[in-house]
Amino acid sequence: MTKIGLRSWLLLCSLLPAVLVSVFCVSYFSYVRYHELALSLTDRARHIALPLAISSHDLLSRGNTAALQQLLDNSHRLNSPLISNISLINRDNELIFSTNPQHFSKDQLLAAPTLLNNTDMVISDGSSLLLYQPLAIGTLPGQPRDSAYLLVQLQQSQLQLQQQAVRFNALLMLLACLLLAAIPVLYLLRCIHRPVRQLQAHLQQLLSGNTAPRGMAMVQELAQLQQGLNQLGNFLASQEQDMQQQIEQVTSDLQQSMEQLEVQNIQLDFAKRKAQEENRQKSEFLAKMSHELRTPLNGVIGFTRQLLKTQLSSSQHDYLTTIQKSANSLLHLVNDVLDFSKLEEGRLSVNPEPFSLRDVLNDATELLAANAFDKHLELVLMIEPDCPDDLIADPGRFVQVLMNIAGNAIKFTDHGSIVIRVSGTLLNEDQLILHCSVQDTGRGISTEQQQLLFQGFTSKDPRSHQSGSGLGLMISQRLVQAMGGNLGFESKQAEGSTFWFTLKCQRHHLSVADSLPLDVLDNKQLLYFEPQQHSREATLSLLHHWGLQVTTCATKGQLQQALAHQQHYDIGLIGRTIAINQVNQVLDLIQQVKPQCDNTYLLVNTLSPHLRETLLSSGANACLSKPPHIRKLALTLAQPYLQQYSTVLPQTRQKKVSLKVLTVDDNDANLKLINTLLAEQVDHIDSARDGAEAWHKATQHAYDIIFMDINMPVMDGVTACQRIRQSSLNEHTPVIAVTAQAADGERDRLLTLGFDEFLSKPLDETMLHCSLQEFCPASRLLHTTPAWPDSKLIHWPTAIERAAGKHDLMKEMLQMLIASITPTRNALQQALTIHDENQVLQQVHKLHGACCYTGVPRLKNLAELLETQLKQGKSLAELEPELLELDDVLQALWQESQQWPDW
Repeated sequence: MTKIGLRSWLLLCSLLPAVLVSVFCVSYFSYVRYHELALSLTDRARHIALPLAISSHDLLSRGNTAALQQLLDNSHRLNSPLISNISLINRDNELIFSTNPQHFSKDQLLAAPTLLNNTDMVISDGSSLLLYQPLAIGTLPGQPRDSAYLLVQLQQSQLQLQQQAVRFNALLMLLACLLLAAIPVLYLLRCIHRPVRQLQAHLQQLLSGNTAPRGMAMVQELAQLQQGLNQLGNFLASQEQDMQQQIEQVTSDLQQSMEQLEVQNIQLDFAKRKAQEENRQKSEFLAKMSHELRTPLNGVIGFTRQLLKTQLSSSQHDYLTTIQKSANSLLHLVNDVLDFSKLEEGRLSVNPEPFSLRDVLNDATELLAANAFDKHLELVLMIEPDCPDDLIADPGRFVQVLMNIAGNAIKFTDHGSIVIRVSGTLLNEDQLILHCSVQDTGRGISTEQQQLLFQGFTSKDPRSHQSGSGLGLMISQRLVQAMGGNLGFESKQAEGSTFWFTLKCQRHHLSVADSLPLDVLDNKQLLYFEPQQHSREATLSLLHHWGLQVTTCATKGQLQQALAHQQHYDIGLIGRTIAINQVNQVLDLIQQVKPQCDNTYLLVNTLSPHLRETLLSSGANACLSKPPHIRKLALTLAQPYLQQYSTVLPQTRQKKVSLKVLTVDDNDANLKLINTLLAEQVDHIDSARDGAEAWHKATQHAYDIIFMDINMPVMDGVTACQRIRQSSLNEHTPVIAVTAQAADGERDRLLTLGFDEFLSKPLDETMLHCSLQEFCPASRLLHTTPAWPDSKLIHWPTAIERAAGKHDLMKEMLQMLIASITPTRNALQQALTIHDENQVLQQVHKLHGACCYTGVPRLKNLAELLETQLKQGKSLAELEPELLELDDVLQALWQESQQWPDW
């Protein structure tokens, strides 16, 4: 809205009422005077016409026309300024006499004279005023009335002149009133508006920092306001002076503070650089310590694995297994220290890879069993049967989290059980949420301790649940979060605790683990005795899943009742907690069960080789530790039924490949270990103890592959690799880095320096074998190729290559593809019938995925073509030829497979 100034408001409030009043009054009085003049003219005409009408009627009734004419002429002459014509009209509406015929017109005659009553009638025709006066006045009712009348014509020019004079006088009066009203308004503007403008100027001067003038206004209130502005100006001046002094003081203090902050920043910068240098030195120290620890561990773990391959007694095997587990525990400790260092630096890494969930969980549980046995705790692993086994995640980090949580549960539980439960929730065909929980019957955690549980190095009470460094839980929480999951717990003091964590995993469509010999166990009769509830439920679920017919006994009474039926069992499985004073009880159970079972096996909570040898000597066929490893249990139960294949196994020993390999390491134990591992696979091995010797040998001989240590005297591995790359004999030879350095980014650094791959110590025999297969094609055919059936659709070399040289895996994948042919054809036919393009695309996508891992090139290419065309929006009608061809190829493959022998 537009703002109105003070001057405008004063003019509006002062002049508007005066103007309105003046206009109203002048208009009113002018209107009254205007109409009074018109009425006055009409009244004068009536006063003239009425006597004339009476006299004219009398003279006309006597026939005295001369007197009548003289009467009308005299009346016209006496009122000549006012009357312009007097006419007498008879009863026939004809003119009898007119005093001024020039002003008479027939149009002035009445159309119906009889309309005139005893009263007159006045009509205006613009310039004249016509008055019609009947001659017969006062006629009695019932008598005939004379319709003659008198027409008096009056001039309006004089009336109009008087009315114009009235208007002019009204306008003069209005101007006079406005002039009288403007005089006080101008005086008011002078008294108010001008001082206000002066006050506004004074205020602007105050805002600009000048002192207001001392002049006083004419109005008292404005004078007081001006005085207040002067006081305000003085106050602001004093405030400005004080503020200036304070600003100067604050500026001085701020300058001093800035100087101090600058000094502190310099000190902090030095401290930061010092901390970074110390952190770098710490990282280097940890890396060197890791290298120094991994080097001897490489020999210990490697040669332990080699010894485990030799013919050993059960005691020797157990001793070596214990040594291997201890070395692995030490290796895990080294990894924890490195993880903590990486955690502080924010570079904790997660490396997803395919793995078998059940193998990983059972291996981890085996490592935890020893500590649980020492405290006589029941350790149970329960995996939901519908939980997928082939996953993609970081198995090392997964096991690390599980070991930390379960290890704490064993550590802080004095009696009862430790139950590890694992389940999976499918999100879609490719993803699932893995849920793991560890429930113990320990002492629980107080509310105060729960708040500090994941803060490392906080516990001061050695009896508390989190006594120790707290490092494992803190690292576990960070690892779980890095893998897209959560970690939490529920606990009540003196009631135990349940720690749980979730992981988001990818599903792997290929089987990573070797298949178990479960076919021979189908429908076998098994007698199972287990007093412990959790162990009984976990093992019973596993046995039922394998297809065994199980008779379960929880007490000795139930066992006696089952044996009393004299039923024959294929397998007897006895689970017991055992101690030195309970051996005789277990021996009695073996003697009771053995007569009615073909094979008797024990599940005990001990790793003692002496106790296990004693139990085996009493007649048991095998003795396994609780909880049983799924692979060991399956192989043990199936062993008697696999004896027919025992004579064939020695003939399938691995053959050596004609490869020439150069190994380089300054540590004799590591060099001997890698040579021992390679000697089982290749024909010729050369060794060097430093980079210079390796480079010298590389200039004289051509090698198929070189395994190079990094940290060596005389010449390190990086320089040796670069020198070898310049050699004409081995410039294209694959060079594999073998180092104990486990820092993040080490692999990428070595690959950029010229190495082809990276292997960390301690050496893993499987990774060494995979390196040979990847970089040396001649090593891929390590087994004698069997005679596969003739096929026009399957390319057997491609099939065995897709299965990484594993014949059993290739056969299993191909059998799965053939088994899916009929359901796939039916689903495609149904989808084509209802024109469901999405269903067709889904079936083709599944078929394409299955063909990627089998040697069916024609079927794979056709499925890939169809999937691409469907995703590009082509209709089913356009792809009808390809779909028909796909159906023909599927049918041909199925018919071809029906003619194959049992391969």
